[in-house]
Amino acid sequence: MAATHKQDKRAARAKTKAKQNRVKRATPEVELDPNDQRIDFESVDLTELFKLMRDAEQQSQQALCVAFLAHPLLTLVFEQEGEEGAMDFILAALLEYRQWSAGADEAQALAWIESPAFQADYLAASEQVAQQG
Repeated sequence: MAATHKQDKRAARAKTKAKQNRVKRATPEVELDPNDQRIDFESVDLTELFKLMRDAEQQSQQALCVAFLAHPLLTLVFEQEGEEGAMDFILAALLEYRQWSAGADEAQALAWIESPAFQADYLAASEQVAQQG
């Protein structure tokens, strides 16, 4: 994982993005250019992904991470947003998932993501997904 300072910056960006996502869901849809092939990830409904992750979490936290990292949406995020944008999306999505699944506030969700147990499971899951891909 990245240095603590970089993690803090990512966490701050992810918190901001998660808050923006909540606000955007409350506002009406904006008409998008029909010729634009890019996906607006800030308005993507992650409920189905979260349900898959919750089901996998019943097996283990590492299985949750595998379900998240192996989802086709992440491939699209990396292709469209690049590594830094994808890392922001991943952190924001994980924060939002924890809030959705456990009723955690942002600080609790961030503490969960930064916990040594989650970090180890996430790393093992990323290695597993890389070997499968």
